[in-house]
This record gives sequence, structure tokens and C-alpha cells, in this order.
Amino acid sequence: MKATAIVLLALSCVAALGCTAAREEQMAAANTSTANVAGQWSGFVRSGGTSVPVTLSLNQNGTNVTGNVTTGSDANLSGPVKGTVQGDRLKLSLETGTFSDLQVGRDTLTGVTSAGPINLRRLPK
Repeated sequence: MKATAIVLLALSCVAALGCTAAREEQMAAANTSTANVAGQWSGFVRSGGTSVPVTLSLNQNGTNVTGNVTTGSDANLSGPVKGTVQGDRLKLSLETGTFSDLQVGRDTLTGVTSAGPINLRRLPK
């Protein structure tokens, strides 16, 4: 009987520690600062061995992002965009599908679009 009580107490402690660890992970994820991507961006996407100019105008409300993208070569890759920013990752979609998965730097956006690798810089206000 005493051994059973000790085993049950040990299992309860393990379960409590597991729940605490899971809660701490959730809190850490919630407290991750969200990058500010609002503003005007300009740069190039590498497509088929050429550099194609890209401009991006973004508005941000919390983690939700909306805006407009214009590419110099493909009307299918221009138009309204919407997406989310989580920490330093920005995912944007056009009506036709996912447009990009970008890494956010202080004044840079880099990553991959449906057209190829992209590098953008934030324009001064």
C-alpha cells in the first residue's frame, strides 16, 4: 500500500511538471515579439536568371498583414496581399495562392516567393 502511494505521488509530480513545461512553452510563444513589417519595401526577385523589380506596401494590425505587391514582369504576381507575421517570419498570399515566406530583419525582407528568391529593403518614411 505504501509503495502504491509513493508511485502515485511520483506519477502526479511527473504529470504536474509536464503540464508546467507545456504552459511555459505556450507563454514563451505568446510573448515572442512580432516584427513590425508595416511600410514601403522595394527590391528584386530573382526569376529565370534575371532580377525583377518588386515593390511592396504593407499595413499591420497585430499579427495580421495586408497590402499590395507590384512586380515588374508578371501581373499574376501583383495585386492585393494578406498574411501573418509570427516573430520574424512573414507569410503573404495573393488571391492566386501563397506568394512568399520571408525572414524579417530590421529593414530587410528575404526569402522565397513563388517566382524565386527575393530581397527587399524598407524605404525611408
